[in-house]
Amino acid sequence: MVDVREDIILRLVEVVATIPNIRSAYRNNTELAENQKPAAIVLDGDEEANDSQNRPSGSPIIVQMTPGIIIFGLSSTAGPDLAVMRGELIKRVLFDTELNSLITKSAPRGEGAIRYLGCQTDVGWLRDGFVWMAAQFSFKYALRPEQL
Repeated sequence: MVDVREDIILRLVEVVATIPNIRSAYRNNTELAENQKPAAIVLDGDEEANDSQNRPSGSPIIVQMTPGIIIFGLSSTAGPDLAVMRGELIKRVLFDTELNSLITKSAPRGEGAIRYLGCQTDVGWLRDGFVWMAAQFSFKYALRPEQL
């Protein structure tokens, strides 16, 4: 069984865990204790198939997955830290050799790609420890139903 989506998500958790000053990294976990913060959380996100091409049933389909990555629990004076973490996150995801390999192996005709889509931040006015950043990436790869 080869599920490229699952492999990408698992690798993303490993990648975000390497960001400096991140204490913990999880998948789809929103229950965090104070000693786990700052934490990175990878959310599975959406997957959309490009079905505009007329292909036989069961043939490879180019899909685009958009997982979310949340960095949560930064200090209330995290302005410069947010910028640094944003930069580290973008570089680590876009240039990760294993992520890029997963994409290119699944879609060898150059259809695979990783793109940074943007981020949002919230400083949680009047709430300590509520500073967070959410970033989105797009992963375009080939889904091969016979390998699931």
